[in-house]
Amino acid sequence: MDLSLYKNELTEINKIVKSYNDNSLKKTLLLANYSKSKLPNLNNIPQYHNILGLINLRLNDVKQSILDFETAIKINPKFHPAYYNLGLAYFNSNNLDLSYSSLIKAINLKKDYKLATDKLIELLSFYEPVKSSANLIYDLNKKIKKVKFNIDLSNKISDQKIIDYFSRCKKIVLENLEDLSYNKLQIFRKKTIFLNCERHKSIFKKYNTIPNYCFNCFKVVIESKSFYDLLKVSLLFDHVTFFSNFNRKNMIDKKSKKDVFKSIIYCSNLEQVFETEKKTKEILNRYFDNNLFITSKRGCYEYELKFPEYKKINKNHSKLMSFPEKWTDNEKEYDLENTKDGFEKKISVHDTIKGNSLHNFLIINNWFNDQKLPL
Repeated sequence: MDLSLYKNELTEINKIVKSYNDNSLKKTLLLANYSKSKLPNLNNIPQYHNILGLINLRLNDVKQSILDFETAIKINPKFHPAYYNLGLAYFNSNNLDLSYSSLIKAINLKKDYKLATDKLIELLSFYEPVKSSANLIYDLNKKIKKVKFNIDLSNKISDQKIIDYFSRCKKIVLENLEDLSYNKLQIFRKKTIFLNCERHKSIFKKYNTIPNYCFNCFKVVIESKSFYDLLKVSLLFDHVTFFSNFNRKNMIDKKSKKDVFKSIIYCSNLEQVFETEKKTKEILNRYFDNNLFITSKRGCYEYELKFPEYKKINKNHSKLMSFPEKWTDNEKEYDLENTKDGFEKKISVHDTIKGNSLHNFLIINNWFNDQKLPL
């Protein structure tokens, strides 16, 4: 396709992309539709349908976004970005089979397509393909799953056992992959509960007010004194049945001058967080000798900086900061600008598959590199 014949149209697409990055999604959709009426040849350009699909995907109109990406592919069957974005849309619509096959097509078209490869690695932490196609990432993920654990979870876990296990994983990965870089830094094991943090953070950033949902978001926070303790908690999050009832995350928190090795369990009410904190202490005390600081809190770090009262929790509900009703208008305005019908919509969330994966290993490898520790 000779795009040099479409100079005006390409300039218009650039305007739409800029609006997509800078303005409300609804304004951008209006601009995209107006642009097509002004320049009908946009209909012949896959890049136009691709950005239209991204707008609709962000507006949570997944069905329309799929049609947009499929139109881009119909115009140019070798247009790899549309296959990648189609994979994202199918992921959000709970069709993991088609998400997987779309990502594979994107990678087959562009062998060094890192964005699609990373998304495929992430997908395989949620999804086991029914029919495997000849794919390096799929095969490597299976090999990682088969690495013998050899760690006795009835006893305290030694640092050396942890190092040995992940060293064996790394040996296998290095035999198959040249590039071990990965675009994820946190292990987030999910439990089919849609937190929608992107929306909530966007509202806070725009209005400096905390969304109503976040007033019922409580966390058990586990801070580790050593990096290897973070790895141990990560393994326990995966293997101890109690933890599988929750969304949970392991990370190296870099908000302060000194790295904090942090693990988080997400709870949905006050009673649950205190009960979970108690149970977590009981479980982890079997494995650690007072090396962990475990406490309960509410919401995110950014919120408590702006509103110190927000983070304080108490078993007495009346002593908690309550949601100011006047903030409701900010949420309504945000949803009106960023959804087609003005209502927040839930997208599909998938349970993380139990056990190690290439996704988890590459994040942990990032942690080793960050701490400048050999593996």
